Amino acid sequence: MNRMSPVVRRRMRTLVSEGGFTLIELLVVVVLVGITSVMFESTMGTVVNRSDQVQSQNILQTEVRASLNQFVNDLRGATYGDMTPPVVNFGANYITFYSADRQVPTHMRKIRYWVNGTTLERQVIMSTNTNGPPWTRNGTDLQNITLPTGSDPVIDLFGSIKNPSAFFQYCIQSPPDMTVAAENATSTDLITWNCTDPNNAANTQCPADPKSCIKSVVVKAIVSTLSSSTKFNYGTVATLRWNAS
Repeated sequence: MNRMSPVVRRRMRTLVSEGGFTLIELLVVVVLVGITSVMFESTMGTVVNRSDQVQSQNILQTEVRASLNQFVNDLRGATYGDMTPPVVNFGANYITFYSADRQVPTHMRKIRYWVNGTTLERQVIMSTNTNGPPWTRNGTDLQNITLPTGSDPVIDLFGSIKNPSAFFQYCIQSPPDMTVAAENATSTDLITWNCTDPNNAANTQCPADPKSCIKSVVVKAIVSTLSSSTKFNYGTVATLRWNAS
């Protein structure tokens, strides 16, 4: 009978013990690697998506603040240069008014802000004469040019507005004479101002032309990026320095 030597037997046992992974062990490893990859991909996708949302929100907030500051500056300088009311027309989602520029000599600007869909837009036309009213552009009286025109550029200021039908509020008082609505005093929302609407039929302080009574314009902007359900509230009060008296 042939017998293996002790050396051969030890070598055979070593080969058996070093036989590597079985098929089941390899399948388990592959499954674990797949699960880990899916978890990692999901986590990275969430992080990237959240980063994009934060960036979009920061950009939108910067645009809103800059636009509201521009509106306040434009409206504070509202005038036609004489006793003509500087506000041309106004509504809950638009306002058109005259405002002189800061150049020397001075030109007159006709400015319109309005909410188009969910975007706040601005259009400006400027007089070509500098010698006072009547202000004209290439011979045409600015009062005869209706904004928005189809030939002048329109600037999109910011979008994602959630309250397009109640963007502007008009008051015949200045902020020191306005009060905060009682139901809003402890609210986390923007301050709601109590003031007299120039279009109020019961108002006896206004003459026949309501736009000549406007002293303050309250802006309330509720915005939210398309990728987020979080809403941000922004507001400002712009006071007209023009006085007919």
